Amino acid sequence: MDIQKERAGLEKKFYHLCEPVVQEAGYRLYDLEYLTGQKVLRLYIEDPRTKTAVIEDCVKVDNALSPIFETETWIPEEIVLEVSSPGIFRELSTLEHFKTFVGDIVMVIIMGKLTEEQTAGAPKGVKGEKKFRGVLSAVSEQGIVMDIQGFKLNLEYGQIKKVTLDPDLNTKFDK
Repeated sequence: MDIQKERAGLEKKFYHLCEPVVQEAGYRLYDLEYLTGQKVLRLYIEDPRTKTAVIEDCVKVDNALSPIFETETWIPEEIVLEVSSPGIFRELSTLEHFKTFVGDIVMVIIMGKLTEEQTAGAPKGVKGEKKFRGVLSAVSEQGIVMDIQGFKLNLEYGQIKKVTLDPDLNTKFDK
């Protein structure tokens, strides 16, 4: 996992174009992806207070961007703009994302296997696994720490394939 998400090409241009417009509308650009073959630009926005977005928020951002998309000559004419919330099972892909959700339940999928050092004293079901559910308890520039049934699992970003929020929908969290 590349924690310092480097955008390139059109995706980078779209990010620099969209971020200030999203902010001016009162939201935060959580993430963006440009699907080149489909000519689809997906913006994931959130209200900084609620960490989500409702349909009215997405429409507001879409309406703010539409005139810009119609006048910028470098934007492909047939592009489809999709604006949505990142969702409750959102992917964590930047250091800022990880820091924001310390204390929340996450699902982590790793590449390769854990080392003996990482699994020393681990509960049953941790050794040999590639998918872990637990509380994101710490974040650094090098990696994350997950609390799995009281066991602290240290993972470097290079070991991680994907991380998503995985809330317990039967539990309310006060953050």
